Amino acid sequence: MNFPVPWRCLLPSEAAEFLLYSNGQVLRDLSSQTGALIDVSGDRDTPRRLSDRIVTISGQSQQKEGACRGVVERLRKLQDLQDPKEVGFFVIILPASAVPVVIGGQGATIKEVLASAEGIELSIGKENIMNMPDTPIGLEGTTDQVVAAAAAIHKVV
Repeated sequence: MNFPVPWRCLLPSEAAEFLLYSNGQVLRDLSSQTGALIDVSGDRDTPRRLSDRIVTISGQSQQKEGACRGVVERLRKLQDLQDPKEVGFFVIILPASAVPVVIGGQGATIKEVLASAEGIELSIGKENIMNMPDTPIGLEGTTDQVVAAAAAIHKVV
């Protein structure tokens, strides 16, 4: 499905400076390359108790996937993960009401997600992010695994 539902992820505050330097030029370049609209929450629209920033990626599925890949690659550089086979950690956020859909009956959907990103480690938060109706989903793997898992999750939401 190709609904214009935005993808959202958490960006550690120290990574926000890395992605937003030169008045957001890195994100403007990424947006220009992929065609996706990329927005990073500011002080006013980030919940007070959340130390991370929220990245919202809008556009068509392929555009969002390309932008997600770009964000993951840049975060990996910041974490000094040079080898494409090295495992990194990335957190997407979904409305809590969508989590049962992602899991599916008897875990059928989540098994498909895991199969589409073979080798990915996935962890679904037990609680919502404080003061938000959203649940974090941790994705641990290579860039390809993380992007494949994020895309598979968003296909069912």
